[in-house]
Amino acid sequence: MGDFSRLYNPSGVEYFTGPSALSSWGHSGKGQFRDAQQVGCTWVEEYKQLPIDSDNTHAFLAFIRQLYRDKEPFTISYLHKLIPRNHPITGTITVNGASQTGSTINVTSGLNKALKAGDLITFANINTVYEIIETMVSPTASTIKISPPIYSGGSPANGAVITYSGVKFRCVIDTLQMPKNDGTKLYSGLVLRFRETP
Repeated sequence: MGDFSRLYNPSGVEYFTGPSALSSWGHSGKGQFRDAQQVGCTWVEEYKQLPIDSDNTHAFLAFIRQLYRDKEPFTISYLHKLIPRNHPITGTITVNGASQTGSTINVTSGLNKALKAGDLITFANINTVYEIIETMVSPTASTIKISPPIYSGGSPANGAVITYSGVKFRCVIDTLQMPKNDGTKLYSGLVLRFRETP
């Protein structure tokens, strides 16, 4: 499994989302809701113009077609969350306690700045990417709040290092819309939908 090769950057990137709670609606309009156990973010990237005469274009299209056909997993960074919002941050943050589940995780933090809501993290040896949902009260706070919640059986180990910069998703290309040529020397309309596969 390698990195997604960004021979071109997208012209548009949808903000990523994950599965929501399950819902059922009665005739009266009353809703019943149940927490979703599924994890895995999705997002769409659009590419407006790719030059037809470029070797890079043909290499890129062949690359993504192969990934889509085989559903081959790869790692990819979400373009607008490559670094934490309080950048530059230094120091180490680790999990404090084994078998933790849920949205609040105990940590031991030696960071010089707090992680902010919207920052992405991963735990060592866990493929799922988590989003910080509340800014840490201080850089050395003993807890962080994350989404999605850690499910039973998916807990990080005690002392697991938490990565907070350069976080990468493990994904496949879930859907693919190939580009069209309108008689110019450009392809347009390439759309990729990435699906996290932790």
